[in-house]
Amino acid sequence: MVGASTVSAESEASAAPPLSPCEEVRRETLQNPVLKMSRWQKAAAEGRTIHAYGIQASRLLNRTLANFDSRVRASVGEGQCDTERQALDQEVRQQITSIFLVQRSMVEQVLFQRLKKDLLRQMQRKSRELTMKEKLRLFHAAMHDYDVQVRELLPFFITNSERDRAEKRLSELQWGIVDMPEAKEMLQRWQNQKMRRLSMRQNKGFSLSMSPGMRLMFRPSGLGNLQISSRRQVGPPHNPNEVSIGVLNDGKVMDVYNKQPNPPLIKFQPTIGIDISAG
Repeated sequence: MVGASTVSAESEASAAPPLSPCEEVRRETLQNPVLKMSRWQKAAAEGRTIHAYGIQASRLLNRTLANFDSRVRASVGEGQCDTERQALDQEVRQQITSIFLVQRSMVEQVLFQRLKKDLLRQMQRKSRELTMKEKLRLFHAAMHDYDVQVRELLPFFITNSERDRAEKRLSELQWGIVDMPEAKEMLQRWQNQKMRRLSMRQNKGFSLSMSPGMRLMFRPSGLGNLQISSRRQVGPPHNPNEVSIGVLNDGKVMDVYNKQPNPPLIKFQPTIGIDISAG
């Protein structure tokens, strides 16, 4: 069985058509660029941007194509291998574009987090929601940084830097910053502080409160040896009224104050309570 497998593999290898001279040149030319782009791809995957990537990638593409043309002239002949040259050009451009997009996305994310932090910091410093002018100033600063950083990453053949996408995302952030949990917490805290300050301000100064009430006294016949009294508060807690009811059996005792031989059976007396405070 092993011998049969070996023979089969050898027969398949011998049956595979040989590469054309142009394809051999393309594969040989692509070896060094692939190694370089693999290192770039690894760096981008690790969250690192490549310094002057746009210039480096553009030079790599031009150098690869020039190397291919030189090899073709030396081994095949002038003006040959156009199809392989186009395939090489397209393959290198696709790899370079893919690495650029990863780095561009990182730049956008970093600026998103920085803009969010700047907006919240300004709200914290001013203790209020930011005005439209203040939000726009921070947004334009973030977009300026995006343009500067992406310009350094942009190879010459890429025309779409996805600026519209970044602009839309950062714009949505600056207009909707008050919906972020951190912003909501600050706004609620400031509202509570405002209510407390308002309450303290109202408690200061001169205040006068009057509470009406009544007293009801029953004075049946007797010598004053029985006395019962009850006092209750009625009305709202912040301004209660007092009702007092009493019983005193002194009906046979002379009313000295009114100069009457007997006091009245029922005595009703309205009252008013005055509360004066100064803060």
